[in-house]
Amino acid sequence: MMNHKIMTAQEKLMAIHERLDQLKHQGVKMKDVAASMDLSPSVLSALYATVLPAFRKAIRVKDFEEALTEALSNVNNLSRKRLMEMLDDLYRNVMEFPGPVVGEGMRQPAFLRSLERFATDSGSKLGQLEGIYMSYSCSSSVRTLKAEPFYFTRSGDNRTFVVGRKSVHGVVREGIGIVQERQILYLLLNAFQEPDLSLVTVYLQLPFLERIHYLRGLYLVPDYNQNPIARRIVLVKLADHYTPEEFERVEARLIPPEEFSDEEWLVYDYTCGRGDSIKMCTLPSPKLDLRDLSGEKNLLETESE
Repeated sequence: MMNHKIMTAQEKLMAIHERLDQLKHQGVKMKDVAASMDLSPSVLSALYATVLPAFRKAIRVKDFEEALTEALSNVNNLSRKRLMEMLDDLYRNVMEFPGPVVGEGMRQPAFLRSLERFATDSGSKLGQLEGIYMSYSCSSSVRTLKAEPFYFTRSGDNRTFVVGRKSVHGVVREGIGIVQERQILYLLLNAFQEPDLSLVTVYLQLPFLERIHYLRGLYLVPDYNQNPIARRIVLVKLADHYTPEEFERVEARLIPPEEFSDEEWLVYDYTCGRGDSIKMCTLPSPKLDLRDLSGEKNLLETESE
């Protein structure tokens, strides 16, 4: 039977791993935890990623000494003696390390912090992207070309990349733009008014040009039945700068083929051709098995004919 001292060491190692895992999922970096206790980041990373997972696995079938020796054999920057010497301080510092806190007891997920940072950083990358655009895509309801104006600008504090879209219903919704290494632009906005959420996500490829004429990409949006559709989209630049007054004058509408200009025919063939959309639909099936997949595809193919 293990004595009290060994059990205490085992419990502390288990608690350290659980707390480090919690901090990691909250977006805390191991180097920041290590800095709080004057410990090498490589040592703490090895402990968290290698030693402690191996120890937890081995302790199920081996005693403490054997499990710890086996776990430490996987690294060369931490000895058993060193670990035991610093265990008490390590336990205290890790357990007391504060995670990122928002509000009273609410912890903000790492993804939300990253999203906020990316949106803020993208404000400085707006550059030649600023302006008013006309977007063209395939309508979800009728076989026409949907034209909806967008604007790209900075927030009032000049920090965040702000995007706005005027729908064919005349409603303007704002969101954020995220520039990824000046090659990819993500647009995220809500098609509805809060508290309802209908997320519109647009992925655009950025050209290696100083002066931008048009952007192309894909967008994911729910149709009128809230089933997701992925479609091609093209944004043609109308103005190099955004003003609310000028944007108000740009009309959103559905353009039938008989009214297409030569350029709109090119855009229509690109965005609305067969095979240029991926759609799902909800089937009222009592079976709920994999045979429904074939039924869904057959129904969608029939609707597209």
